Amino acid sequence: MNDRAVIRGLIRRGAQINIIGDSLAAGAGSSDSYSTEEVILHDGDDVFVRRAAPNSWWSRFQNYIDDKYPGCTVVNNGCGGAFSFQLKNHLPSVFQEDKDDIIFLFLGANDRKRVNGMDELRSNLTWMIRYFKGKNKPVAVFTPNPSTAENESYKNRLYHLEDVANTIIDVAEAEDILIVDNYNYIMDYLLFTGKKIDDIIFGKGCRNDGLHPSDKVQEMIYHNLMRVLGFSVKTDGAVWK
Repeated sequence: MNDRAVIRGLIRRGAQINIIGDSLAAGAGSSDSYSTEEVILHDGDDVFVRRAAPNSWWSRFQNYIDDKYPGCTVVNNGCGGAFSFQLKNHLPSVFQEDKDDIIFLFLGANDRKRVNGMDELRSNLTWMIRYFKGKNKPVAVFTPNPSTAENESYKNRLYHLEDVANTIIDVAEAEDILIVDNYNYIMDYLLFTGKKIDDIIFGKGCRNDGLHPSDKVQEMIYHNLMRVLGFSVKTDGAVWK
């Protein structure tokens, strides 16, 4: 049985889904989102808190799950600004073996700021996947959305989001696990519509920094996740306009 079938079956039976990652995992960028005072983990002077994000990709997913499979729960441990090594080193803070049934890993965008960031991402992501496999927890990994040319030009971008996406895809294929490839899904949309990422990544009430997704892009990430998992949703024609 493949990972998609396993994950779908667990969701239908009432699983707990644990989302582990960075600010993209947490839904930063969406309108009406904010940092709470609830601490997820400490790493030295770095303190990572939980984010509320009612218009994010994961809140849309949670709403669907609540409606269709009310026995299922979604826990978001997205840590804005976290590097992959911090999440790996503090797994006990973001993972409960006796409660978590499915793991979503949505991380790596911050690793592009580190000198050996892609090697670190490859190593840390591989280690985490194998760790969860050893616990018999099915895993899905996510690539980031594209960002604007201006955001990619900042001096601390030692790598770019296509490098992050390629690294994650390589690891997912090597480890034979499910991948929610947002980067290429959104790039396909841009090619199909003739739009640029600048046309969709900004939105009213959103962060609008060229990286963190607007509500429009959050919706696309949600739809891509549902497509990968094989869950059908009602169509309103909103995503591919």
